[in-house]
Amino acid sequence: MVLKVFLFLFLSTELSVSAHRILILSPIATYSHTNFLKPMVEGLVERGHFVTYWNGLITKNQATESFNQTTNLRLLYSPEVHTISSATLVDFSVRKKPNNVIFGLPKRMKRYCKTIYRDPVFHQLMDSQEKYDLIILEAAINECCLPLVYKFDLPFIYIMGSMPLPWHLDAIGSPLAFDHYPQVSTAYADEMNFWQRTYNLVSGLGAIYYWRWIVMPVVDRLAAEMLHIENLPTIEAIERNYLNLLILNTNMGLNYQLATTPVVIQAGGINLRPPKQLPDDLETFVNSSGEAGCITVSFGTFIKNSALPDDARRLFMSTFARLSQCILWKWEDEKMMEHIESIPPNVKLMSWLPQADLLGHPKMRLFITHGGVNSIQEAVYHNVPLIVLPVLVDQPINAIKAVDDGYAIRLDWDNLTEEILFNAIEQILINASYAEKMEKVSELMRDQMETPLDRVIYWIEYVIRHRGAPHLRTSSRKLSLYQRFLLDVMLFFVLIGALAFYVLGRVFRHFNSKVQVQNFDLKKNN
Repeated sequence: MVLKVFLFLFLSTELSVSAHRILILSPIATYSHTNFLKPMVEGLVERGHFVTYWNGLITKNQATESFNQTTNLRLLYSPEVHTISSATLVDFSVRKKPNNVIFGLPKRMKRYCKTIYRDPVFHQLMDSQEKYDLIILEAAINECCLPLVYKFDLPFIYIMGSMPLPWHLDAIGSPLAFDHYPQVSTAYADEMNFWQRTYNLVSGLGAIYYWRWIVMPVVDRLAAEMLHIENLPTIEAIERNYLNLLILNTNMGLNYQLATTPVVIQAGGINLRPPKQLPDDLETFVNSSGEAGCITVSFGTFIKNSALPDDARRLFMSTFARLSQCILWKWEDEKMMEHIESIPPNVKLMSWLPQADLLGHPKMRLFITHGGVNSIQEAVYHNVPLIVLPVLVDQPINAIKAVDDGYAIRLDWDNLTEEILFNAIEQILINASYAEKMEKVSELMRDQMETPLDRVIYWIEYVIRHRGAPHLRTSSRKLSLYQRFLLDVMLFFVLIGALAFYVLGRVFRHFNSKVQVQNFDLKKNN
């Protein structure tokens, strides 16, 4: 009995020593990025760490989720932040002016920062005397929270629910790889011609300096006006001094290859799991499809599916009416469902779909999607070929990569017709090569030394154990971009070459003139 008590006390002490206090900040969020972040939160809690999680989006079933019912997880919730995060939806017209998203960042950042700096949760954290070991920050437009990093004086980690943006790689000191890694504004593949590489370079550098010189000063100004923190550094300085790790929702089997440093961790697929049993009514509908199988249609959470233009909606409906497959379509507006004319009997509109579980059903034959990173990962994991209709940000690049790998067909919203859509569906269903290519890519995605979650947990704990792991950060983060590209070195060699060419030219002209004088003297003497 005494031995048992001793072992219990010993193990409890070990647990308390290894458990860390982690603050996770994601006030401005989208549902897709939250889905990427949540498994990490669950994993840290299950490891025994004490997690404080400021989540800007509360899901409908979050109050009853099992991982909330723990003593080592504290959820912070802000109604105003939830309102502003859930209002980040865009409509389909944004595809015609994709740069409006970038050019609208200063105004958007101003609205976000004002909301965060007025929020009681932010001030609760700012005034807190609690001690944390690490801060994890959602990287997509949450730079307003960086004064908290300075306040707690802690290393922090960026976690990004998609491919990295140029300013994230710049902040962590990772190679930018403009020669082969396409930027989100380009929609190029990794093999680019001269003009494409030129545009990729110019747009990537332009994005970094636009972020540094136009967007970040908005945060600096509002932080100075509203927080009144003595000697508060700039946001760029906080990043440079405290950022220690960048976690990305990418996978080397799915995304274009990016040469990175050890502080960039690829965790794509962290939220993937075997499918669960479908609800009874949904299972009945899917099974009613017989051998023809089922098709799932969803354009994600960032874009409202029910905001699809009327002509496009009618085009889809008339196309689906010609198919023998059953169609499940995510359609958020339940009231609108009652007024949509001529819904074919093989089409079922639902305000919410268990997308991953549907894609894992043996009856699923095709997924029609916008090309969001989570949607593509789920389709690849469950071996379901794709038709991709991208709208904005990284979706066009995701679509190009899927087409390059042979498991998808990309369609263009502006050139879409009923025949084009019908033929693409028939091509996927009839041509076995799409399923074969999908199987190969799925195998690549699954072939990893450890699970993405295990990888993320290891590196988070590694950063804590080694007090930020500064030995992993490259000194290039201290250099200007022209120095990182060795432009100063190349300019030096150009100047040296030009000087050498000038000197040699002068010497040649000097000796040449002497020879000419001697020849003239010889002729004169003769």
